[in-house]
Amino acid sequence: MKRLLGVTLALLLSITLIVSAFPMNASAASVNYPGTNFPVTPGDVLYSSKGWDTGFVGHVAIVGDDKKIYHSTPANDVPSGATGESLSSYLSRFPASSQIKVYNYFPDGQMGPFLEPVKAGKWARLNYSKVQKYTIASGYKMNDITKNYCSKFLWQAYKLGANVSIDRPYMGHYMKPDALTFFAPAEINFSMFSHVATIRK
Repeated sequence: MKRLLGVTLALLLSITLIVSAFPMNASAASVNYPGTNFPVTPGDVLYSSKGWDTGFVGHVAIVGDDKKIYHSTPANDVPSGATGESLSSYLSRFPASSQIKVYNYFPDGQMGPFLEPVKAGKWARLNYSKVQKYTIASGYKMNDITKNYCSKFLWQAYKLGANVSIDRPYMGHYMKPDALTFFAPAEINFSMFSHVATIRK
């Protein structure tokens, strides 16, 4: 009987921790990606294909724990180099016929629910305003938030916010926070994510 009570209490505590990780407000109401049946979920990665509008390197963004889209961008209306905006506002940045792929955090061989994407989304919400300049110049550490670009900001959200490395390991080692390197969208380890939807404009 005591063991059953202990298991029940542990289960209730786990559910409470997961539920409390999501902000309970109107902006976090359930909504699906346009043209899909998949809900917008904290920690999701939005990846747009290579083209003129993304400088032929692609663009990535992360869904915050408030369901807003956070990303570092060189857009003229974002002088600081990073912004948080609604999904509709984010999609309006791309021309007609664009395709944005949606990836949900889902490491191979593991079962959810996962707190890591929620933590990453929360980090993005709390830290995007610290970005001061968009730049892809080398010489800045990966943990330098003030000088940023899209894939670096995504890497920071998962690494600094949830202690998850989303880069591909080189010779068995993941990138360190103080590394002086450029991390392109193509270098994201998408095996840690599941492609769940494609938004077509």
